[in-house]
Amino acid sequence: MRRILFLLAMSVLTSAPVAASPSDDATKAVMTVLDKFNGGDVQAFFAAHKPDATIVDEFAPYIWTGTGSAQRWAGDYTKDAEARGISKGRVDYGKPIQANSDGNSAYIVLPTTYSFDQKGRKMAAKGSMTFIMAKADTDWKIVSWTYSAPTPTPQ
Repeated sequence: MRRILFLLAMSVLTSAPVAASPSDDATKAVMTVLDKFNGGDVQAFFAAHKPDATIVDEFAPYIWTGTGSAQRWAGDYTKDAEARGISKGRVDYGKPIQANSDGNSAYIVLPTTYSFDQKGRKMAAKGSMTFIMAKADTDWKIVSWTYSAPTPTPQ
């Protein structure tokens, strides 16, 4: 009987939930902001960035830095999309290719598919996004992100 009680107690003690690692938390923050962006919540997208985040993307001027960089990127994205007849843009992602953190900063690489309609034609490109995150109080904030992919093709 003692042996059964001991084994039962050991199974309870060893099955305690494991806390998420800092890289898991930072990755979840990135995925959450991409989901909100895809859902049209631009304010959540802005709030997820440090005010002076650095953004590198495939359309001119290709890099955004300094105060309000996320807002300027969004404005330039909208202008570029309108000029090229792009609508319904979204970024889908997969399991991280890499996710590392020291608890205060994180490096996350996600495989992505950027899909959109261009003048009525469905287009897509498989690539990746690399995020640098920083811990701000209890939240993770985007310090930098880069989108890398080949030219989108018809689907």
